[in-house]
Amino acid sequence: MALLKAPHLAKLTEFAQRIATERKVDVPLFDPASGGVDSKVLLLLESPGPASAGSGLNSLDNDDPTAANLFTAMAEAGLSRKVCLNWNVVPWHLANREPSPAELRAAVPYLVELLRMLTALKVVVVLGRPAGTGWNLSGRGHKLKVINAPHPSPLSINRDRASRWPQLVTAFRQAAEAAD
Repeated sequence: MALLKAPHLAKLTEFAQRIATERKVDVPLFDPASGGVDSKVLLLLESPGPASAGSGLNSLDNDDPTAANLFTAMAEAGLSRKVCLNWNVVPWHLANREPSPAELRAAVPYLVELLRMLTALKVVVVLGRPAGTGWNLSGRGHKLKVINAPHPSPLSINRDRASRWPQLVTAFRQAAEAAD
């Protein structure tokens, strides 16, 4: 937790805390082991899962299957977490449901603001349909490479693991190559 005030994370920690205060919601903080403001790859998911409520972090180290799938697929693809930042198109908890159109629209200014902070960013990996919808609302015009991939949750991946897992790993491999 001390790393949340490290130079690569301090600005992002303040950002997440401000969102929580403005919206009166729980917003997990950024992963201290990530690249922080120096990240070259943004991994964009839909909304925080229940494990982030327990840890208070949006982290690959959370004790949940989505984080485990992210960690494993990134390792298989050779994508270092030190060049990545995990974030959710809707950064507050939604009680295990997809974001509504109104929630996606409400989150747009926050994603736009985050993108402005990530000056080294080269690639956005959009993970799942709701994240894609949020990206389409707020990510255009940023001249970034965008890679679409299945959401890493077991619910998504296990629907057709034979095709979805390789799609996820391939997306991360492409992101690693583009980040070099």
